[in-house]
Amino acid sequence: MACWVRPLLTAALLFGTWAGAAAMALDPVTDRVPLWSALQAVADPQGEYGPEQIAARVASGQAARLPHANHAFGEGLPYPYWAQLTLNNPDAKPRSWVLTYELPTQDEVRLWLQDDRGQWVEHAQLERLRPLAISSGLLYPAWRLHLQGRQEVRLMLRLDGYNLMRFPLFAMQDDAFVLTQGKLHLGIGMMLAVPLVVVLYVLTLIPVAADRSLPLFLAMAACEMLGAMWVSGAMHHLLPWLDRWQTGWLGWAGYVGLLGLSALHARVFLDTRAEDPMADRLLSLGAWLWLMVVPLVAGLWPYTSRRMLVMGGTVYAFAMMVLALRHAIRRAEMHRLLFLAVWGVYAFSGLLYVLYRLMELPIHVTLISNFVQGALVAALLGCAVSAQILRRRNLLRASVSRAQDRSLLYAAAQHDLLQPLQSVNLYVQALRDAPLRKQEGLLQGIDEAMRTVNDFMVSMRQMSTNEQPVLDLKVVSLHAVLEPVVQEFRQWTRAHHITLRYLPVHRLVRTDVLMLQRIARNLLSNALRYTDEGGRILIGCRRRQGRLWLMVIDTGIGMSEADAARCFEAFQRGGELERVPEGMGIGLYSVKRMATLLGQSTKLASVRGKGTSVGVSVTECASM
Repeated sequence: MACWVRPLLTAALLFGTWAGAAAMALDPVTDRVPLWSALQAVADPQGEYGPEQIAARVASGQAARLPHANHAFGEGLPYPYWAQLTLNNPDAKPRSWVLTYELPTQDEVRLWLQDDRGQWVEHAQLERLRPLAISSGLLYPAWRLHLQGRQEVRLMLRLDGYNLMRFPLFAMQDDAFVLTQGKLHLGIGMMLAVPLVVVLYVLTLIPVAADRSLPLFLAMAACEMLGAMWVSGAMHHLLPWLDRWQTGWLGWAGYVGLLGLSALHARVFLDTRAEDPMADRLLSLGAWLWLMVVPLVAGLWPYTSRRMLVMGGTVYAFAMMVLALRHAIRRAEMHRLLFLAVWGVYAFSGLLYVLYRLMELPIHVTLISNFVQGALVAALLGCAVSAQILRRRNLLRASVSRAQDRSLLYAAAQHDLLQPLQSVNLYVQALRDAPLRKQEGLLQGIDEAMRTVNDFMVSMRQMSTNEQPVLDLKVVSLHAVLEPVVQEFRQWTRAHHITLRYLPVHRLVRTDVLMLQRIARNLLSNALRYTDEGGRILIGCRRRQGRLWLMVIDTGIGMSEADAARCFEAFQRGGELERVPEGMGIGLYSVKRMATLLGQSTKLASVRGKGTSVGVSVTECASM
C-alpha cells in the first residue's frame, strides 16, 4: 500500500500548492475586481472537451495565461475556449459576489463550479433563476457566487461562438452591479432616443413628401437599431427567451441588411441612375452582394459570418465614402455633405473594429463606438434626408412660382390685349359705314389702339425675361394722358348702352404715360365688365388728404367686404361670376402692380348692388 500512497500524496500536495498559488482573493470592500490575471485558457478545437478534461490539461501545464486584460484567442477559425480560475473568500464571514462576463456579443458563455466532492456542476446565470418575461434579461452574462468564510472554489468558463475569444471577467459587489446596470440602461436609452426621434420626424415627412428614399431610410434605421441592440445587449435584455446565439444572428442580419439597403438608398439619394451610371451599376451589385450572396455564404459556412461583416463592411464603408466624396465635390450641397459624413462615421467605425481585432484594443472601445455609430449615423442620415426634401421642396416651390408667373403673364396678356384689339374691331366696323369726314378720326383710333398693343408687347418681353421695367417719367397734362383712353372706351360704352362721363383734368402730373394709360384702361375695362346696361361710369380726379387721385366710379354690381379685401390679388373676381364670364380676375392685380412700379398707392371702396370706386394716386407737378 505504501508503494502507491506516497506518490499520490506527493501529487496531491503539488496540486494543492499550484491551486493555492493560482487562487485569487476577492477583496470584500472592492466594488469591481478584474479576474483576467487568474485565468488559464485552453483551446478546444473540436468542441469535445468537458470541464474534467480541461482541468486535467490545466494541471498538466497545457493552459496559457493571459498576457494582458484585452488579450484575444482564436485568430484563425473560431472554436470554443475554456478558462479555469480559483477564487477564495479571505474574510471569515460568508460573502456574495456577482461574476460578470462583460461582452454582450459573445454567442455562448457557460460557467461550472467544482463542488465539495470534486464534481463539476454547471452554474446557472442570474437571469435563468427567475421567470422569463419582457425586460427580465441581463445585458451580459452574470452569475451569483456565494462563498463561506475562508472558502476557496474552482470555476471553469467556456466560451463559444464566432467572435475572437476574450475574457472580460469581473467579480462585483451587489450595489456596484446594480449601479452599473442602471447606468448602462440609461446610456442605452439616451443613445436609442436619438435615432428614434429622427425616425419619428422622418415618418411625419412621408405623407407630405413623395420621396422614394424615405422608406429605404426607415428600413436602414430599423436595421441599425437591430444591430445596436445586439451590440449593447439590449435585445437579450428585452427578449430573454432568445439565447445569445439567436440575438447574435439577428444583430448580424441587421447590419448586413443595413449595408445592402444602403446601396439601394444611395442609388435613390444621389440619383446615380441619371448622374453616375457606373456607380449605379456598382451599387446595384453591392445590394445583391449584401442581401443575397453574403447571407448564402454565411448559411453554408457560419464561421465566416463575423469576418465578412467586419472586413467586408469596412471595405464597403470606405468605398461608399469615396462615392459620397465624389458626388459632394461635384455639387457641394448640404444633403450630399451630410451623406459624406455618414459614410465617414461608418468608415471610422469599421477601421476601429479592424484595429480592435488586430491590436487587441479594449472591448468597451468597439462596443461604445458601434453603439454611438448607430445614433450618430441615424441623426446625420435623417438630417441629410430632411435637407434633401427641403431642397426638393424649394425647387418645387420655385417651379410652382415660375408656373404661376407664367399664368399671370398669360392672364395679363389676355386681359390687356383684349381691350385694344376689340377696340380695333369696333373701329373697323364703324369705318365701313362712316362718312369720309369721320374716317380720319376712326383711323386715329385704330392707330392709337395698335400703339397700345405694341407698348404692351414691349412690357411683356421685359416681364418674361425678368427685366426691371424702365420707367419713362415725364411731366404731362393728365387730360392728354386720359383723353385717348376715354375716346377708345366710348365705342364700348355705347355698344353696351352705358353712360361714360369724363371730367377733364388739366393738371400737370409726373408719370410714365404708357403705364398710366394702361392703368386707366384696366380701371375702365373692369368698371365696364361689372356694370349692367343703363349704368354709369365716371372717370376723373379728386384731391384727398393733399394727394391727387385718378378715380373710376361705376354703378355696377359691387362686391362684398371679403371680395373687396382681396380684389387686388391675382385671379380674384368679385360679384356674381356667371354674370361676367369673360373676366380673369387680373385687372386690378395689374393696376396694383403698375401703381407700385410708379411708387403710387391704390384704394377701393365697394357696396354690393350699388357700385365700386377705385383710385390710383398720381404725382402732381406745379409746372413743366
